Amino acid sequence: MNTNLKDNQYDIIIIGSGIGGSSIASIIAKKGYKVLNLEKNQHPRMTWGEATLPQLSFWMWLISERYNFPELKILADECKVTENISSSCGIKKSIGFAYHRHGKEHDMLNESHQILAPELPFQSETHYFREDIDHHMAKVSIENGVDLKENVEVTSFDQDDQGITISTKDGKEFKGRYLIDSSGKQSIISKTYNLHDEPTRLKTQSRAIWNHFEGVEVFDNMFSKDELPGMKHMWHDGTLHHIFDGGWFWIIPFDNHKKSQNSLCSIGLMLDCRKYPKNQTLSAEDEFKMFVDKFPTVKKQMKNARAVKNYLGTDRIQYSCKKAVGERYFITPQAYGGVDALYSRGMINTFESIYVFLDKILGALKENDFSPKRFEGMDELHRNQLDMHDLKVDTAYKSFGNFEAWSIWVKVWIASKLYGDIWLFRSLMKYMRNPDPKILTDLDFHKAPFVDLFQKIVHLANDVFTKAEDGKMTWADATEEVTNTLAEADWLPHGQIPWAEIEKRHLDFTPELKLPSIILWGKTKAPKWVREEIFDFLPTPLIKMKIKEKLGIKIEV
Repeated sequence: MNTNLKDNQYDIIIIGSGIGGSSIASIIAKKGYKVLNLEKNQHPRMTWGEATLPQLSFWMWLISERYNFPELKILADECKVTENISSSCGIKKSIGFAYHRHGKEHDMLNESHQILAPELPFQSETHYFREDIDHHMAKVSIENGVDLKENVEVTSFDQDDQGITISTKDGKEFKGRYLIDSSGKQSIISKTYNLHDEPTRLKTQSRAIWNHFEGVEVFDNMFSKDELPGMKHMWHDGTLHHIFDGGWFWIIPFDNHKKSQNSLCSIGLMLDCRKYPKNQTLSAEDEFKMFVDKFPTVKKQMKNARAVKNYLGTDRIQYSCKKAVGERYFITPQAYGGVDALYSRGMINTFESIYVFLDKILGALKENDFSPKRFEGMDELHRNQLDMHDLKVDTAYKSFGNFEAWSIWVKVWIASKLYGDIWLFRSLMKYMRNPDPKILTDLDFHKAPFVDLFQKIVHLANDVFTKAEDGKMTWADATEEVTNTLAEADWLPHGQIPWAEIEKRHLDFTPELKLPSIILWGKTKAPKWVREEIFDFLPTPLIKMKIKEKLGIKIEV
């Protein structure tokens, strides 16, 4: 610990104590630096970002190893979350999409998609009850030496050659060597330097209405056994998305396993501002109920639902910044920009950024050199993260207008998700076999070899769906173009997954041999560049863990 600093002086000042802010604060403080974390509200507090995906768990695992922060390995595994943090969180073993038409019952047999991710013995997905998770991580940061001050609103920021100065609403002043802004849209740095794009460069135009509810009907119970896909896991075992032309609902239950002691369910409504501009004469609650009433199946699921707090309604939520790094400051992804809750990219982007940034800031602290050049690459990383998420979400909203287009777009998203997962899984397997730090540092700014190919497909889909939406192309032709592009992609494992077969809508990656068969294809039958640059690993650590799991031996990783 730096004992030469006065009471109001710190090495690092961080604004915002969500999962990301608390994690950064803890890791830097564990290295012996004096860290101040300022939080505008007070824990426990309600926030969104509740459903995880494998890429988030992988990034957490990798950060835990690289920076000796085992707390993140707990967050990366639902079982450990329940055992060590709180029984208020839910499980996420399914991703479901139910397509709806105004005034009609949902056609489960013909207009639904359910996806089950591979089951790994060292991580599993979670429905975070953020009030408890964020509160826990804030307490972890205090245990690691962070000075957390709650109910503190930052009003101004200034910097010079000597450092930074933060002023607060209650008249206090704090000094530091560097500022990390993890606050969100109202970032003090963005305001100080006018960094927000005006208007935002983002394509997506959506707004949100959100609350927590009790008494929400289990979706599976609303259908006969013959109507359901017959998958290993229920829809209720994960995140459900109700999709319709112009928007979608998320359904995130926290009570979907036996150990849960939380009866709540998070439900949000996202609306395309182009098709549903905000009605200033309606309250958020009235507008939410109006959309529930439009769709009979959603209405049935919400029949006995009771909101437990005031409804939160927003205007358009998209925002973006011109840059993430400047003189003695860094803006984290949640303060840099925001798109939409669809595809749960917010926390993934945050922890990917944390993974790379921590090495840079720890070096800067050690050498007392905070020149922006040290943080080269962070601007590009944030821009690429945000803009690609925006393009995917904008494409999804366009595809909502036609079920066949939406169906093939789901396949594009799954392909992108699968390769993104495998890319990180590859590093995990390599590191588990040989814990060489170089394996971890090699991930810094390493552009995955499949990125450009996926971007071409996403741009194509966005282009043809825009034309279809504008009446310049038929939906059938637009869908066919995307389908043909997937069919021609020889770098996708077609024998294992029906990418271009639009009628095959439910995908189960849980069978024991599914992931090994994809890896075997990648190592033997895939194009040379796929074999050499993506599947250049052996899954022996996973195989060993699976054997231990079957034998009932405790697995420690």
